[in-house]
Amino acid sequence: MNTHLNRGFTVQTSHKDTILNTLKKGVAEMGSRFNEEILERTIALYEPYVEAAPSTQSVQRELSFGSHPRNVLDFYPCERPSPILLYVHGGGFVGGGKNINDKFYSNLGKYFTDRGFATALMNYRLAPEFAWPKAAEDIAKAVDWLKENRSQNQRIYIIGQSAGACHLATYLTGEDFHAHAARHISGAVLMSGFYDARGSMSPGARSYFGDNTLQCEERSPILATSRIKTPCLLTLAQYDPAGMALQTLALASQLTQTLQTSPPLIWLKDHNHVSTVLSIGSPQDDVGELITRFIKEIEEK
Repeated sequence: MNTHLNRGFTVQTSHKDTILNTLKKGVAEMGSRFNEEILERTIALYEPYVEAAPSTQSVQRELSFGSHPRNVLDFYPCERPSPILLYVHGGGFVGGGKNINDKFYSNLGKYFTDRGFATALMNYRLAPEFAWPKAAEDIAKAVDWLKENRSQNQRIYIIGQSAGACHLATYLTGEDFHAHAARHISGAVLMSGFYDARGSMSPGARSYFGDNTLQCEERSPILATSRIKTPCLLTLAQYDPAGMALQTLALASQLTQTLQTSPPLIWLKDHNHVSTVLSIGSPQDDVGELITRFIKEIEEK
């Protein structure tokens, strides 16, 4: 432990506090930007402090839930019947995957199975080759596969981050999907997503949603919130770029008008766009604890 004097008292600073200060300072120094450089810097910041799933854990990898090579998932089982968490990764609609490296995103598998939740990490088809709504179709396929092959009547929860949150929102609201979601999903966590394609879009988002104004309106999840029948937790990060943060705030506002009650909306202090997920399993365990509480509250009802 380190010690320092504060108003005449000796204060003990634990090793965990030192790491937390390092992580928070590192995120703050990157500021409210997001690009490939920030992604790599955030990975490098958290990697020394995150626990990945041990090689001895009985992870079932590259399980096929569809005909395309991207229709695969990794499954982290629990020894006892448990809820299943399905994670849908980000990547700007044109990239990303269930595994960045040996630690990410197996950190989710390690963290949540330790807390009694089986965990599945999925890939989905990417734009521009596979445009709207192919990724949402893949979520539905993954859910069907889990229900048939792994569920043992457990409830299924889905976590979507960034573009993954957009695809999850489409699954919850899309004309061809919302009934499936209402039937099979017990809760959804939407983290710093993109929900309104009517305004300016990144090149990746445009390659997924298209350029047609009318189609972009029809394809925007924010305009179909009345179809959401699943409890949702919305999060945004302190250092999300403003345009990204506004998407979540707008979705929360629309849900409030639709449901006539406010959805849970959590502002994640000391986090940037990707540290929210990369931090899970590190000493900065606020996001993991938040998701765990959200699911347990539903399970206990």
